[in-house]
Amino acid sequence: MVFASADEELDRAKTVMRLRARAARRTILPEMRVAHAHTLAERILQLPEVTRASAVMLYGASPEEADPSVLEDALRRLGKRIAYPRVAGGRELTIHWVDSHGVLVEGPYGLLQPADGTPGATLSELSAIVVPGVAFDMDGNRLGFGGGYYDTLLGGTPTPPPAIGMAYDEQVFDEVPHEDRDRPMDILITPTRTLRFATSRP
Repeated sequence: MVFASADEELDRAKTVMRLRARAARRTILPEMRVAHAHTLAERILQLPEVTRASAVMLYGASPEEADPSVLEDALRRLGKRIAYPRVAGGRELTIHWVDSHGVLVEGPYGLLQPADGTPGATLSELSAIVVPGVAFDMDGNRLGFGGGYYDTLLGGTPTPPPAIGMAYDEQVFDEVPHEDRDRPMDILITPTRTLRFATSRP
């Protein structure tokens, strides 16, 4: 008899949770996604970390993900500088300033990202990062698609800017499978909740 290793069991649990969360996320009607985008933006704009921010990193959303475009419009009106991540290969994300709409291009996985040659930014220049995810839990743990891009980005410095998970309520569970290298969120925003977690992160 062959027994699965702990890593294999964890990978299997993550796969099951991704399927469950994505199925729940797909049940949200298009008109509700639009309404949620406005509610999520309002909640995030109320955060002190964002109110006093000078620069915020957003993300190019897939059709399933919570849309940050309403938030981006509001941040720009408030004079905040906007950055986006770009997949640089392996598990690496680079950060780039995006000073106007319409300059993102399609990148890996069909997601919009800054074009090659877009001016670069550093993590230390950002005041906050808004992070997508497939599933989150009540302790701030996040489950992505498995590439480890955000975990690598946020784990590369001892003092990263606050990480703000943005998601639908349907993506939040009591617990999601995670390991030590998975970087938890500092804050999680849904259309109905603002959840803050322990500030001491590994």
